Amino acid sequence: MSNKTILVTSEENDGYITNYTATDVEKTYTKLKNKASYFKRNRSFNINDFEISFNPFISASIPIFNYIYSLDDSTDYLEINKVRENFVDKINHFNDKANEYEVIETEILVTRYILCTFVDEIVNSTHFGKQHDWANNSLLSLFHNETYGGENFFHLLDKFLKTPAKYIHILELMYVCLALGFEGKYRVMSKGKIELNILKESLFKQIMIVQGREPLTFYTKQEASKQKFRLFDKLSYPLLILIIFTLLTIIYTTLSISLSSQNNDFINILQEDIKQINFINNKDLK
Repeated sequence: MSNKTILVTSEENDGYITNYTATDVEKTYTKLKNKASYFKRNRSFNINDFEISFNPFISASIPIFNYIYSLDDSTDYLEINKVRENFVDKINHFNDKANEYEVIETEILVTRYILCTFVDEIVNSTHFGKQHDWANNSLLSLFHNETYGGENFFHLLDKFLKTPAKYIHILELMYVCLALGFEGKYRVMSKGKIELNILKESLFKQIMIVQGREPLTFYTKQEASKQKFRLFDKLSYPLLILIIFTLLTIIYTTLSISLSSQNNDFINILQEDIKQINFINNKDLK
């Protein structure tokens, strides 16, 4: 099956905008569950100890990102079809580049779905998109015959996060879309921006872990020792008795010296008092 979109009339395709049917979608999604990316991240090098790896999806989608941000609200209404045609060409170019990178077809399908959803939301959020009713002629409906990509985007994200190493390239592409302003279902939620920021932070950390840049470990968990400490296993009984006797002797000697000193002081004071009393008594007798 070709990855390029072929536009046909509704009469020729029984109401479908493209030649990609619902049966094809079901088959490709089933395949995706059991297949990993054939693209190997072998084009990598180190700069300042940080690994920079080639991502085929991001590389192939750069023209799409460049074009979407080249649009402005001054685009004339008559150019809407031309804008859509340009996006279709760039999506097909994305398919061709991904095939050159030997990415499997099911992953190309999923990443194309992600990019269509991203482009539709960004364009539709501008004055240009709203004025020209982009939502009713979206890329997602054109390529995949769907209109609810804003929610499915996060369903796919949850699925890929279960095996992040297997789908690291797709997760990186999804993070780029989020970083460039995609909000999806969170756009209409009361605390959507807060929840989305938490999600982006979590996704970023997961990507760093898969890339081998794990957070610093401040401690390592150690198993408790099964050996019990026994004092008597370390010292012999004669040595233990000698230590105790020595300690008692030191304590006794210290206390004796202290008491003797205090006793001498007391006797001296008492003798002085007796002398004074005798002196007073002798004086009175005279």
